[in-house]
Amino acid sequence: MSKQEITIEPMTRIEGHLGIHAIADMGKGVYVDAHSFVTMFRGWEVILRDREPADAIWITQRICGVCPTPHGMASAMAIDMAYRAPPPPMGIAIRNLIHGAEQLYDSPLGCIILEGPDYSQSVVERSNPDWWKAAKGEKSPHADLHGYKTIADIMTALNPLSGSLWLRSLAVEKLGRKMAALLGAKHPHVNTLVPGGVAKTLTVSDLEQYAAMLAHHIAFAKEFIPVMDDLCNFLSAMGYDQAGSRKINLISYGGYEDPYAYTAKYEDMGEWGLKRKVSPGLVLGGDMITQDLIEINVGVREYVDRSYFKEWAGPHIREDPAGNPLAENHPWNKETRPAPGPFKRWDSKYSWATSPRWEDWKKRAGGFNHAVEAGPIARMWTTARGGKVSESKGNSLRWSLPRASIAGYRVAEEMEFEWKIPEKINTIERIRARAYYYGYVAYILYGQVLQALDLVKRGETKVWRRYRKPRDGLGVGMIDAIRGALAHWVSMRNQKIEVYQVITPSTWNAGPRLSDEDLGPYEEAIVGTPITEERGKGELTGVDVVRVIRSFDPCLACCVHIYDGAKETKQILEI
Repeated sequence: MSKQEITIEPMTRIEGHLGIHAIADMGKGVYVDAHSFVTMFRGWEVILRDREPADAIWITQRICGVCPTPHGMASAMAIDMAYRAPPPPMGIAIRNLIHGAEQLYDSPLGCIILEGPDYSQSVVERSNPDWWKAAKGEKSPHADLHGYKTIADIMTALNPLSGSLWLRSLAVEKLGRKMAALLGAKHPHVNTLVPGGVAKTLTVSDLEQYAAMLAHHIAFAKEFIPVMDDLCNFLSAMGYDQAGSRKINLISYGGYEDPYAYTAKYEDMGEWGLKRKVSPGLVLGGDMITQDLIEINVGVREYVDRSYFKEWAGPHIREDPAGNPLAENHPWNKETRPAPGPFKRWDSKYSWATSPRWEDWKKRAGGFNHAVEAGPIARMWTTARGGKVSESKGNSLRWSLPRASIAGYRVAEEMEFEWKIPEKINTIERIRARAYYYGYVAYILYGQVLQALDLVKRGETKVWRRYRKPRDGLGVGMIDAIRGALAHWVSMRNQKIEVYQVITPSTWNAGPRLSDEDLGPYEEAIVGTPITEERGKGELTGVDVVRVIRSFDPCLACCVHIYDGAKETKQILEI
């Protein structure tokens, strides 16, 4: 049988509109090539030139309305470093609580609202009738925890706008936003992050309100994780393990600072990074290469070979503050120079996304550049393997959520969870990791609330530390947004922004190939994905491609355009 070419565009997201071009080998029943392309330029890095550096904390949050807080956090850390303005412990504690609140709302948004409908009755019954038939006869192993007797019941509960699980997710997401607004003044785009701390005085009443809302998330996690486990295990049993599979190359910056360890000094970043509750790490071929944030930072590269940008001259910053050499393709040396070009030229430049790579500059794994994947599975992996937190067991991450008696939830008593490092990375395991990460964040925040109460008891209520702004400075803020590794780099000269660069998790994942042997993570994950959709009419809808991309959670999506040869069809897919 012949090969079939499809273009799914746009798959919209906050950072810009995403399109996927894929080629399916109908005889082999798999996708054999793919191109990921971002079709909109926004230019935040150009907008920020010559501004007051602290302005970036609020301006960069407008990069995304779904996950603005990590941008504010990364920017605040970069400015802390450039200004030499370390926050006091309570300032760090409040930042952690704000960051965690957004992650609590954003995890079920990705799993249930955005990814869940791909496996709902309304989609599966049409695209994979064999799955639907099997699901109706398959009992849910954890029905006593979540209440859905069969896998078909779970799929029905994921139906957009009508499914019970889909609707319940909206309620807990709203609570996450309220928690962020309680300490951030509003959400999206919180107002209280400032250099040197926060502009919010914490009270015991604030912590009581925060803890009350957190209890709902703790109760929901005890149903959410088991229901996603049952669904993921069913999909695996249906032979979907190869969908979205790629090399185990991962990057995570971690998150949730130790309030007494964070100094905002670059030279100390490797040390305080290892004390985060979510551990940083760089994984190549399944092996942990480093957990040192300084080494990870120095290895970051950004290329524009297949992107609508011009090269830049450099490097103008030859060393980081610790004396390590900086390449010309490091973000501190990058200049954003947009250069629009022809559309869909797959042998040339075809995307507004750049191609980030991580260079093994210390040659721990033979050197070279690597396309690494960001996301919940990366940070769960690095935290589980790293051994830097007590919950790390080497091949798993284990924790317990406390008792939470909340009306409307099925499980009140304490419950233990264990996320195990999977044998491979694929569509299923990305979804599973996102659900488990939600529970781990709820666990972290429970401890953070107790720590904040202890700070109040000891009178350590100072939330901001006075600083003297220097003339020049370098800063980097590295943190994991819900979608993965996010970093902001700033170079300040004469107290103004000289260079400001951002690499989002979606840039790591969606960036275009550098060669036919060096594909971006989206592209690599599509290649080899089996075609499971019913093909009675001979035309592909691309639902398997969409499922792969959704597993990375590239923010929002709505209208999908499919181009096949000389004929274009437009349809609103229920995904």
